[in-house]
Amino acid sequence: PCNPAILTLIGNAAEALHERGKWLGICGGVASDPQAVPILVGLGVDELSCSIPAIPSVKAAVRAYSLDTCKELAAKAVICSTPAEVRELVPLNEG
Repeated sequence: PCNPAILTLIGNAAEALHERGKWLGICGGVASDPQAVPILVGLGVDELSCSIPAIPSVKAAVRAYSLDTCKELAAKAVICSTPAEVRELVPLNEG
């Protein structure tokens, strides 16, 4: 779910939709992935739909970063070469 090419497409979709007054929602595994959430927010995703058990970790991921930081992470993510490089941008909080 953290493929840089897919993240680029998501960012492009968010930009195009926002220009037309529309919002972008993401669902499924990527919306429930705490490492992906800050990047998705930075790309302009407006809504995340995830399973009930994932809500606490997604909520924590949203609260952990400022919007400016999310945008910086997204800008770095789309120029990564691999999904592993993208994942290295957002460390897992094992705490």
